[in-house]
Order: sequence, then C-alpha cells, then structure tokens
Amino acid sequence: MKRYTVLSLFFLGIVIGVFFNSCNHNVTNDSISPLAIKQIDSLHTYFDIASDNSNAKERRLEAIDNFLQGTRKLKIDSLHHKGLSLYAKLLNKYKGPEKAIEQSYVLLQLAQQNRDSIYIGNALYKLGFYNKKLDNYLEAFGYYNQSFKVHRNLKDSINAGRCLMAMSNIHIALGDHNASKTTATDGLKYVENSSEYKIISGLYHGISISFNELKNPEKALFWNSKVLELLNDSIAKKKIGIRNLPIFKNTRANILAEQKKYEESIDILQSLLKDKNVIKKRTRYAQILNNLGYVKFLQNPKNSESETMLLKAYRIRLQNNNLVGLFASNIHLTKYYRNKDVEKARYHAREAYQSLKDFGNYEALLQVLNLITELDPESLEDHQRFKEASLKLMQLRKKTREIYAPTRFENENLLKENAEKNRKISEVRNENTIYLLGMLLLITGIGFIVYFFRQQMHHLNQQNKIVQFEASYETETRISKQLHDELGNDIFQVMMQYQNDPHDSHIKDKLNTTYLKARDISRENNEFETGVTYPEELNNMLKNYTQNGIQLIAIGFDRIDWDEMDKTIKITVYRVLQELMTNMQKHSQASLVKLRFSNTNDTLTINYSDNGVGVTKEHLQSKNGLRNTENRIRAILGTLIFDSEKGKGFTAEIQIPN
Repeated sequence: MKRYTVLSLFFLGIVIGVFFNSCNHNVTNDSISPLAIKQIDSLHTYFDIASDNSNAKERRLEAIDNFLQGTRKLKIDSLHHKGLSLYAKLLNKYKGPEKAIEQSYVLLQLAQQNRDSIYIGNALYKLGFYNKKLDNYLEAFGYYNQSFKVHRNLKDSINAGRCLMAMSNIHIALGDHNASKTTATDGLKYVENSSEYKIISGLYHGISISFNELKNPEKALFWNSKVLELLNDSIAKKKIGIRNLPIFKNTRANILAEQKKYEESIDILQSLLKDKNVIKKRTRYAQILNNLGYVKFLQNPKNSESETMLLKAYRIRLQNNNLVGLFASNIHLTKYYRNKDVEKARYHAREAYQSLKDFGNYEALLQVLNLITELDPESLEDHQRFKEASLKLMQLRKKTREIYAPTRFENENLLKENAEKNRKISEVRNENTIYLLGMLLLITGIGFIVYFFRQQMHHLNQQNKIVQFEASYETETRISKQLHDELGNDIFQVMMQYQNDPHDSHIKDKLNTTYLKARDISRENNEFETGVTYPEELNNMLKNYTQNGIQLIAIGFDRIDWDEMDKTIKITVYRVLQELMTNMQKHSQASLVKLRFSNTNDTLTINYSDNGVGVTKEHLQSKNGLRNTENRIRAILGTLIFDSEKGKGFTAEIQIPN
C-alpha cells in the first residue's frame, strides 16, 4: 500500500509541474507575442548588417540606429547593451574617438542602472580605449583600472589580464618602464596558463620593450624569445595573427642593435623587407626600412646606403600622412645628420617637434627636445619646454602609479585570502602525517632563514659601521667647520657690535642673516626617506636649488630603478648631489645645471655639468666639501672625477657599482 502511495504522489508531482510549466509557457507567449518574436528576428538582421565590414558606412550606421530604436521599444536591455557597444565602435571608426566616448558613457550609465557588471566592465574598457586614442593617458589609465577591478571581482581572468596589458602599454607610452614591467607581470598571473595567446604575447612584448629601454638587452631578448616561441604553435599563431610576426621580429632586431650585434639585426630587417605581409602594408614597410637604415648607420656612420634608406622611409610616411612614423623618421634623420650637417639635423629635429607638439605624448616630446637643446644649447625657450614636458611627464607617471598602487594592494590581499582558503581545504583533505611533515619542513626552513638572515645582517652591519663612521666623521667635521667659520664669526661680530652700541639698528639684520645660515646648515644635513618615496625626496632636494633663475635638466632620472638600489648607495647619491648643488649655488654663478642618470652593466653613472664660472685645478683640490664627496664615493667602491677650468663651467662624473 505504501509503495502505491509513493507512486501516486510521484505522478501527482509530475502533473502539477506540467500544469505550472504550461501556465508559465502561456504567460511567456502572452508577453512575447509572435509579432514581437518577428521583430526580434528583424533586429538581428539589422545587427548583422551593422557588423559586416563589407557594407558601406551609411548602411551600417542606419542599421545600428534601427536596431537601437527597436530594442528601446521592446525594452530588451541585453540587446540594447549589445547595440550600444557596436555603435560606439562604429562611431570611433567613422566619426572619431570623441563621439565613441560619448556613446560609451551612455552604455556605462545603462549598465549601472541595470547593475550589469559585465557591461559595466566592458563600457569602462571602451572609455579607456578611446581616451588612449586621444592621448588622454591619465583618463584612459583610470578607466582601464576600474574595468580591471570589475573583471577581477567577476573572476573574469581573461578580461582582467587584457586591462592590465592596456595599462602596461600606457606606462610604456609615458616612459615609465619599471612600472610597465610590474603591471605586465601582474597581467601574466591572470592569463599565462590560459589559451589567450594574443594577450600573453602582448604582455611578453611589453616586458621585452621595457627591459630594452631600461638598458637590459639580455632580459629583453629573453622575453622577446618567449613571444617567438609561442608562434611555433599553430593554434597560438592563428590567435596572435601571422601579420603581427614582423612586429616581434622588428623588436628583436632593435634589441640586437642595442647589444651592437649589428649583423644579426640587419639580417632580420632585410628578411622582413622581403616578407609579403610587410610589402603589402606600406606603413610597416617604411618602419622596417627606417630601422634598417639607422642600424646600418650605427654599424658604420659613413655607410652611403643609410641616408638613402632613411629618406625613402621618410617619403613613404609623408605620402601616407603617418604622423607617428614621421616622428620616428625625423628622429633618426636628426641623429644621422648631427655630426654631418647641423642645419639638416636641426630641420628634422624641429619637424619631429612640430609633428607631436599638439599631442599628449610627453615621452616623445622629451626625446626630441633633448636633441633640439643639444643642437641649439643657447635656446632658453627650448630648455623651458624641456623642463615643462619633463615636469608634466613626471606628474603623469606619479598619478598612474598612485591609481594602480591601491588596486595592486587589493590584488595581493585577495591572493592571500585565496591562498588561505586553499590552505585550509588542503589541511582538511591531507593526512596528519603529511601535515606534520609540512610543519617540520616549515620549521626547518624558518630556522635556516633566521640563521642565514643573522649571518647576513652581521656581515652587513660590520660593513655599514665602517661606512657610517667615515661618513659621520666627515659630516661632523664639515658641520663643525661651518659652525666655526660661518656662524661663529657672525655671532662674535654681533656681540662686539652690541658691546659698542646696544641700540645699533643693524644688529637685528645681522641676527636674521645668522639665523638663515643656521637654517641652511640644518637643511643640508637633515634626515631623508630612503624607501619608496626616495625618488621624490631626491627630486625635491634638487628642485630646492633651482631658485633665482637657475634651470635644472635631469635626463634619465625616472629610468633608474631606485627600489633596487642599496640604502647606502641612495644615501651617498643624495649627499654627493647635495654637495655638488650647494657648491654650484654658492660659488659657480651658473644659470643652467644638467644631470644625466644611467644604469648600465650594473653601474650607476651620474654626469653633472653646469655653465658657471668654473675653478682652477688648484682651487678644486683645496675644497673640503668636494674632498668629502670623494671620500663618500670611495667608501662604496665608486669613483668621482671632477673637471673644470676658469670660465668654462664645472663637470663631474660619478660611477657606483650596484
């Protein structure tokens, strides 16, 4: 009996289910009538017409307009989102990025109203993409960062990686190559184990470019090889696109040229000029030809082929009105003519400047303004432009880092949380013996690390004590001399003046002068941060000396990875530059100071020069402050070379192994 009751209930449930399903089906059919279904089908036809690249501009725009009107009437938000996304793409193609940005805002607002996170992320990415086209790097970076966070929270690792690739490319455009490789490396964490080979190759390529710009061609070549290895796989090659192969090979040729392996570089570029994909695309052909001409010039400055190739590439780019390409051609022609025909070099440098002055590419502007100031060093207007572009670029780099820093912190916290969850799951699943073995290994590892750390700290403390003692002794001696020679004499004079006439009106002025001297001595010897804000501290210290009309040009400052520098080196660099700038301000009467920073072959090099009155060698040897800087440099196994003549300015070269 019980068995029949259960069967009866089972069949009753089926009947009820069919009834409710029938009711729901009827409601659906009532709400979406056959007419509405027909309208939806016609909407898809409009969408297909708008999506087809072979159709004319007017037909595509008319089709997408009809599609959007239909989705509004039917109030189908998912289709409306889809239509707005395509409309933005078409507006970018036919009417420019400004119109595409307006439409992307509409898409974002609709997605936010519907709380559709997928379309919110897509709309934010589009806003980043179109702002990047207008060289609005800061706005683009901000939108990409917001899009990344949305996709990350959705656990959409592919689109999260795509956003980080776009952000890394903006770092490259701003010349912030340390930040670029950090962001690209973060991007790889999201996509490296996936089949999204196009994004992976883009991240590898960005890291390769950044290492090459940071004067580390060995690592640049390593990452470039990873891209080319991907292309050995037929599936990866199809996804990346065979047309992109010349881009990666061209980059390889540039890296080899950086290593002075000119023959290998020339072989790659010559083979690319025979590639049918390169021959078809004239802009790519001009790029390869221009690079080949320049590498041949680097190999042999007297090579007659170089000028012919450079000028041919230049003419192709003129015909195609390729502004980015024209800038590259003009830069290479400037360098080619620099020691051959100064007037031609100046002409092409000015042409390069004109092609970019109305864009927001401050990294490129700095490159050309540096060439212009070298060719025309007396042009204060160009020096001022260099200074303004440099300041703007530093601000943009700083702001993009500030945007991503909190996001990166959130990423690390999420990774820690996920790791913690996985660890707990593993603990539940693993046997006790494995758990105990893991704990034993952990304790052994910690013990080894503690022992190793103590040994290292002991060794470093011994070295640091010697350096700190010498530096402290020198500093104390110098402060003591300043107090005696400058403040002591001033105070003694004020005392004598007070004894002779307590009501002398000049006593107050002299006391104020003495106070200012004491403040300057304090400022010169104050403490400073050597952590993440060290570059800003160093930059601010240098700027303090650019008052009273003195101009400071710092080249390569932002290409130094200060985070990787030892603390002792940072302190030494700060104090040595401070001594040089103090010496300049007090004695040189200079109006222009130039600092060039580079870090090649594990050696930090800083070149200082000013246009001051200079000093004789005898006077140079007698200066205590400059001798102290030499002692500081020697203490960390570096070298410091001074050069100066009366009336011919002052130069110094600092080299520090790191």
